[in-house]
Amino acid sequence: MISTFTRKRTSSLGKFSVLFFVLLSTSYLMSTGNLKGGVVGVKPIKIGFFSAETTASLSFYSDWSKQGFELGMSYATNNTNSTLCGRPFDIVYYDTKGLVADAISLAEAAITRDEVDVLVGGTYSDVAGAIAKVAEEHQKLFFIVPGADSDLTGKDFNPYTFRIARNNWMDAYAGVTYAIETLGAEKFAFFAADYTFGHSGVDTMTHVISEKGGSVILVQYAPLTTTDFSPYISNILTAEENIGIDYLFIIWSGNFGYLWQDLGEYNVTSGMGVGGAVIDIYSINVIEESLSPPHTLLGSTGLCLYGYELPNNPVNDWMVQEYLNRNIRPNAEFSNHEYRVPELFSASGFATAQFLVNVSNRVSDFDIYDMVNYLESNLSIITPKGDTYLRPEDHQAITEFYIAEIWNDTRQSSETYGYLIPRLIERLTPEEVTPPLESNWIPGSLTRPQKTSAMTIVLPLVAMGTIPVILKRRIIF
Repeated sequence: MISTFTRKRTSSLGKFSVLFFVLLSTSYLMSTGNLKGGVVGVKPIKIGFFSAETTASLSFYSDWSKQGFELGMSYATNNTNSTLCGRPFDIVYYDTKGLVADAISLAEAAITRDEVDVLVGGTYSDVAGAIAKVAEEHQKLFFIVPGADSDLTGKDFNPYTFRIARNNWMDAYAGVTYAIETLGAEKFAFFAADYTFGHSGVDTMTHVISEKGGSVILVQYAPLTTTDFSPYISNILTAEENIGIDYLFIIWSGNFGYLWQDLGEYNVTSGMGVGGAVIDIYSINVIEESLSPPHTLLGSTGLCLYGYELPNNPVNDWMVQEYLNRNIRPNAEFSNHEYRVPELFSASGFATAQFLVNVSNRVSDFDIYDMVNYLESNLSIITPKGDTYLRPEDHQAITEFYIAEIWNDTRQSSETYGYLIPRLIERLTPEEVTPPLESNWIPGSLTRPQKTSAMTIVLPLVAMGTIPVILKRRIIF
């Protein structure tokens, strides 16, 4: 079978349409001849994918999520891009520009104008939160990827929102446990992005630090647009001198270059451990290129969400191979980095597609009540990060995590030869990073509303003069 993708810009709202054209072999048509309707003349399932295409800071996160999602759709549908009942998938892309107001208007338009059946994406946590509210209002499924704010599946939970990506609690358990139990750190400081992701990250890590007997000395927040970090670093160094800091956690997104330049210039690492996450290949190498010797990221260790060589399962092997087969260069649009391997959020995009296709196969008419109840049935799927369990109580997926070290890939046959990449130190089980339950949801609570209908029941006639009276009662059924 042959599958091709055609993408075209279709409106000023930043909408892109990906139409899947499938040429099926005769043997495939024969093998699916008993499926409802085949693929001809069947109403497609429309997926609205919301990403920050033209934002200044996180556009590449959107690219990686989309690349993973499209590959996940191919994998989960066996390259047919349709359900087992023959309903094709039509993906429509919307550019939120990373703005809440744009995300709200686009989500409304997607549902009311474009008749989208399910929403995916968000990129930024605050944008994802805004889309979640629109999805709830219209009773549409929404899969968050990759927004990590724990509140989205916690205190701000709604029954229509699911997250197959990680949340901040998983970062906290992986990173803090390593810093305290392996590195022996006791006193911590934070430097974090001043938006929901950064605040949620500090909150969850502070909780785990306290739980494990550590203490937080200082927290510094800065806007993602910051280019001069000197004032913040000065405050950190003052606290280190007066009180002492063992470890500085960095909770940041997008461009790390200016931050790491200033951390190196002020020699912060000489007085404390600095880290938090072994991030994407692109950012690691951009940062490294900006540092002046002897400062380097080489040998740095920390929590890692995903690296293409860290998992050990056939689904990840398939995804890695498909980047080569399809010549996917995840960063080619905005850099000279030509490697063809999955990036940081490729796996979560891929896994999201797997769960979406799974529920679409099970509930072919896309009935919202049946879909939510099915997704709450202790569903577990092997994804690029291994066994991934969707917790019914808060719709948060739970999967393995990693502790990794940054090393220089010197293998000449490797796709990432000459780049700094993550190398596995420890694979953490899903149980080790399971976040606490913060929602009050009871699985199975989303039930179909009772319909009201009028039925006339004739009761015994009551004499009122010479006029009979027929009593009517409304029966709920």
